[in-house]
Amino acid sequence: MLKHQPPSEFHSLAEYFHAALLEGDPTVSHYVPQPFVLKIGKEHYKPDCYVVRDHRVDVVELKPRAKFDPQKRRTLEAFFRDHHMHFSVLANEAVLARRIEACNWLTIVQMLVLHRDVDTWVDEQAILDQVFRAGGGRIGDWVLATDRSATRVQEIALFRLLHQGKLKADMTDHRLSFDTEVLP
Repeated sequence: MLKHQPPSEFHSLAEYFHAALLEGDPTVSHYVPQPFVLKIGKEHYKPDCYVVRDHRVDVVELKPRAKFDPQKRRTLEAFFRDHHMHFSVLANEAVLARRIEACNWLTIVQMLVLHRDVDTWVDEQAILDQVFRAGGGRIGDWVLATDRSATRVQEIALFRLLHQGKLKADMTDHRLSFDTEVLP
């Protein structure tokens, strides 16, 4: 992953997809899965994710149907509030319902990790210029379906712009393709 580079530990598919969705959220600067262990009374508690978003820290727990012990929740909310953090519980089902979007971000992140050393600055500027002048475009305008390797630098540049939130694409309903629309 890019916003959390060390090897990550995920305890469920929902946690993995949640991380992918965080990668696609330009307001998130970084996150840490399974960040720390707290002792609450006689129990140990390890949250699922620590997220820094717009200079705010969220501590997130993912649970089926967002069910979480109410007393434990109040205790954690108070503890994290005292430490200038926000505690929330997300439903696994809500994250899993965004499977297509998560898989699209995983595809983008894999390409960016594999090609992190490729210099794309010039191509990024050209793509931004084209998209803003035309009001949009499709991935296939920059990436050749018949020879992706010939346009690899443009593909990486486009994915970097999407990952940084400089461009947008609707990736919620369909798998990433050459027809995916890219917007300013």
